[in-house]
Amino acid sequence: MKLFLAALTIWGLPFLAFTHSAESVTLTNERPTGSFLLQQDLLKRPPAVLEVSLTKVENPAKKPVNIFVYLAGSNAKGVVTEKLGVGNFSLYPVDRPGKFMLDPAPAFRKISETKNVKAWRLAFELGREADPVAVTIAPPNWKSN
Repeated sequence: MKLFLAALTIWGLPFLAFTHSAESVTLTNERPTGSFLLQQDLLKRPPAVLEVSLTKVENPAKKPVNIFVYLAGSNAKGVVTEKLGVGNFSLYPVDRPGKFMLDPAPAFRKISETKNVKAWRLAFELGREADPVAVTIAPPNWKSN
């Protein structure tokens, strides 16, 4: 029985790694972009809603913060060749975490029109130019109807 449990544990390790969620992404003035890899099954069954959770916001100057969201497609060499807009949002209050819902359906529909894309990522871009700011984004939560 112990041998069976040990074999089952070893067999299940790759599945644990596969289901483990991605790490968060932090956008700053020095690193204004970040992204999460999209799994192939997500491309086959596009979700109806994208929930973006900001877990930490550092904005001591309390200036407006805009975040742009898009699907970024890269070729076999890893060069981004496509950017499909998903949407954008602004923080309010400007110094607090929150959740934002976006409609990714139009961007997913455009994926079929693209050529030579080997991998897709959900990308975020900080739309600020001045003042120190840091925004931490949790892995995306995709929801279907």
